[in-house]
Amino acid sequence: MTWLLVAIFGGLGATARYLLDRSIMHRLTTEFPVGTLVINLSGALLLGIVVGLGTRGILSTDDSIAIGDGFIGAYTTFSTLSFESLALASEGSINLGALNMLGTIVLATLLAYLGIHLAH
Repeated sequence: MTWLLVAIFGGLGATARYLLDRSIMHRLTTEFPVGTLVINLSGALLLGIVVGLGTRGILSTDDSIAIGDGFIGAYTTFSTLSFESLALASEGSINLGALNMLGTIVLATLLAYLGIHLAH
């Protein structure tokens, strides 16, 4: 039954990512992929909270898997981060592409850590 929850939550996460990215990028006039940045950073924070709640026993293992692997796994996107960072570099913004990739990884790690501690 867990696989069904992962599938359902995955569909919700992918839809949320699409709608949020379109909403953010529609409002901004920038080539920098702000939508992907917001999605990946918020997803890292949410995953940290889910892990923290799971380790405290507030979320069951099945719920943690459905939300973490399903929703957040489909919501966040490392492949798009990689592609957009490469596109920035290919268009002449090598430093911006590198900053996007490395900055996202560092900030996402810190936010995941913060999420775990917020849940405790």
